[in-house]
Amino acid sequence: MSCLLVFDLDGTVLEGDHRLSPGVHAAMGKLSRRFWITLATGRSLASATPFVLTLGITLPVILYNGAVVYDFPTEVALREQRLGVEEARTALAITRGFPVDVEVYRAMDDPALYVERITPRIARFQEKESLPAREVGDLSAFLDCPPLKLLVLGDPGVLAKLEAELKRGVPGIAVVRSEVDYLEILPCGASKGAALRWLSEHLGIPREGVVAVGDQLNDLEMIRYAGVGVAMAHGPEELRRAADLVISSVAELPRLLPR
Repeated sequence: MSCLLVFDLDGTVLEGDHRLSPGVHAAMGKLSRRFWITLATGRSLASATPFVLTLGITLPVILYNGAVVYDFPTEVALREQRLGVEEARTALAITRGFPVDVEVYRAMDDPALYVERITPRIARFQEKESLPAREVGDLSAFLDCPPLKLLVLGDPGVLAKLEAELKRGVPGIAVVRSEVDYLEILPCGASKGAALRWLSEHLGIPREGVVAVGDQLNDLEMIRYAGVGVAMAHGPEELRRAADLVISSVAELPRLLPR
């Protein structure tokens, strides 16, 4: 039976500086000779592409926190979900009551982040993900098609209150924390776990043949789905409790996983 290893990017494959260390790169190479390997990330197509190419990933990749499953060799989205325009506008209206910054991901073939204005938080995000940002003023007025997702940047305590308000005010969407200061607003049912379930069925790999590795609560559902769930040691307690293994670095995995 083939085994599928699915890795989150930021905080998992990529370390604290959001770079791929030589040790992790070497470990991923060793694992790729024994297992099928892919990624599950909140990043966009444009932002994830350099890492997909560097790691030599040829299987479909989960992007936008599960809203898209994309096949890089054929350049085709095998699965795609979008927020409704009115759902997105309602969510944007709720965010206006909080001191946060919002980014709109409009389409896979559009690498830009659409924002009302480029703030220091957004500028830092741009630098991290090497993406252009476009100031468009009122995001609600700008929305003319269903977006793939909205990303909200803010202080952790503020995002916790906003998350609760969004879940009450827009029950038809998915809301998840992807980092302590990131809140993702996704289409209903979109998640890394749901996308991983779809992908494993698409590839004909049973869940007991899946290993999922992540570091944040947006990885929780895929870690629970996998036959072996692996959490990073710096991840939240809820994630670590759900995992079968806890590691400090992906570089540990070649010796921990069965041959």
